[in-house]
Amino acid sequence: MIVKNGLRFNCCESVLLKIQEEHPLSGFDDAILRVASNFGGGVAGWGDICGALSGGVMAIGLTYGTEGDETPTVFDENRVLERKITLELIKEFKTRWGYVGCCDLLGCPGFTPEERAKRGEELRANGESPCDEYVDWTAEKTLAILKTK
Repeated sequence: MIVKNGLRFNCCESVLLKIQEEHPLSGFDDAILRVASNFGGGVAGWGDICGALSGGVMAIGLTYGTEGDETPTVFDENRVLERKITLELIKEFKTRWGYVGCCDLLGCPGFTPEERAKRGEELRANGESPCDEYVDWTAEKTLAILKTK
């Protein structure tokens, strides 16, 4: 995870910041970080899709997403390309880690913030930090995808 000025950014924010450092993203600004701040812990800590993976998906959207001022043909072509690239990232993430859901990745028994916090404490007590691995892998994989498209 990225720590700046004593602030620890979540997995989604960290992926976006890592990508932004190496491959500036069109439209990346404070508003993007505000949106990403709610995607840590599998969307608001609920444990669904991994926040790191969400950050990679957002980076792809910033690069290939539509704005609504394209011609209908370009709009449709961009959407098809964006989804193809996004699905590539999701499939590779699942192949690498076995799951895409935060609770599954962390071996959490449930979705409540308390259950996730307890599991996080257990992992840290055992010296495990899988979220850092998910962040690093997703940022690297997304950068590789963005550089080849």
